[in-house]
Amino acid sequence: MIFGGIDGCKAGWLTITYSSGHYDWKVLPEISKITFHLNKKSRVFIDMPIGLASKEFPRTIEQVLRRELGNRSSTVFSVPARAAVFENNREQAKQLNIEATGKSLSEQSLNIKSKILEVDLFIRETFSSIELIESHPELCFKYLNGSILQSKKSQEEGIEERLDIINKYDPNCGALFYDILKNTLRKHVKPDDIADALVLCLANKLNLKQQPDFLIDDHPQDAFKIPIRIGYYQPLKK
Repeated sequence: MIFGGIDGCKAGWLTITYSSGHYDWKVLPEISKITFHLNKKSRVFIDMPIGLASKEFPRTIEQVLRRELGNRSSTVFSVPARAAVFENNREQAKQLNIEATGKSLSEQSLNIKSKILEVDLFIRETFSSIELIESHPELCFKYLNGSILQSKKSQEEGIEERLDIINKYDPNCGALFYDILKNTLRKHVKPDDIADALVLCLANKLNLKQQPDFLIDDHPQDAFKIPIRIGYYQPLKK
């Protein structure tokens, strides 16, 4: 069994995996390439929405996630509806989102919708042994730390705090962070991309003997029957 964590980056997708006591990492240009990288049964936490809103289905899990993150809820962005994700024209995408959800789209949401589309197509069109589970790095850090992190991952002290938390659970992660940092360009992979992918992989790996913990709400699946849930690891429950 392979346990993974994936975070989107400028170069594509930073993918960190753990199997049989060893970590590995790659930067993949497309999410579909994970079928070549993960060639056996795998469970992967990914920082990307899975299961999208439509006129028939309201995606509301972000409300649950924002409550979990309290005053750090700004790290949760509004997820575009499926119709908006498939629309290349940004203004038209905004209009389609209003029609589906009653709300327009922020620049942040517009900038990431191509990656959301990649994941949505992969899940709906690919039949493989890879289980992709939506997760959120700050939710994982909250439960590993025991409280919500107040530092920003875009700042050096924020990265240091996150590395300290990760290293408490697995000291090998620190060396892995710097290995990735050394062997990638900042225009392709930022330090916070690495920290995010690391904590997703770690939280997933810590659940290796059982199913992950999940945030869920009253709308458990979208129009395509794709589960709506956000995975994490809660140490105190294990």
